[in-house]
Amino acid sequence: MAYKNVLILCCFFLLGIGLKAQQSDSRLWMNFALKVPTSEKFSYGGDIGFRQILTEGDWKQFLIRPSVTYRLTPIFALGGALAYFKTYSGSAANLNEFRIHQEVNANWPDFGFARLSFRLRLEERFFRYGALPDAFSLRIRLLAQARTQDLTFLGDKRPIYFKFIFEGLETLNEVSGPEFFINNTRAHLAFGHQLSKAWRYELHYIRQQSRLVSTGSFALSQNIFRVRVFHTIFRKDSDIPEMVDPEIE
Repeated sequence: MAYKNVLILCCFFLLGIGLKAQQSDSRLWMNFALKVPTSEKFSYGGDIGFRQILTEGDWKQFLIRPSVTYRLTPIFALGGALAYFKTYSGSAANLNEFRIHQEVNANWPDFGFARLSFRLRLEERFFRYGALPDAFSLRIRLLAQARTQDLTFLGDKRPIYFKFIFEGLETLNEVSGPEFFINNTRAHLAFGHQLSKAWRYELHYIRQQSRLVSTGSFALSQNIFRVRVFHTIFRKDSDIPEMVDPEIE
């Protein structure tokens, strides 16, 4: 009964933050992520997701993103992914986006009560429209994250945790970029709950700032509510999730 009350309070807390900003549009992101460790250093998997603007019913996006991760040391890991994003819009041309990214993750330092993590990602984005010319965009992303230690007052086998995340995004070829708005910053507050060794979920509130390409000024703020479900398939009991699971996902 106690853990249900905690979950309800956390849900209302995350939703309440976003609902304060009535002048911004609101979006819902949902993701299911799968990971398969093959050794202490290497894992593969990916995620599938759906996104929608809640304040406008004519924009939806579907994504699928297979990925791999290789941990060099307990601190540093390399990752890469191929992705496909399909965007449907009633007021603009539908879009097919093919994306490739490479990234470096650093999990350090660990203060005991919280761990810091950093990610540098480079994305190559290929845009294909139905009636418009194809386009290419190169984007760099830098993310910093603080994750609390596992809180076990609900039980050692079902710990909860919180994340505080800030990410800056910069498109390097804005002049020729196909996007009308460029996402520049995302600030996250997240609640996570480990249901078992293989299953956990996270609830995110994200405040996203975008700017108009033609003027370069900030023109739009967005409230994003994100639900993420994670599943890890362990091939044997000796798999070590602490080594193959990067802190940033």
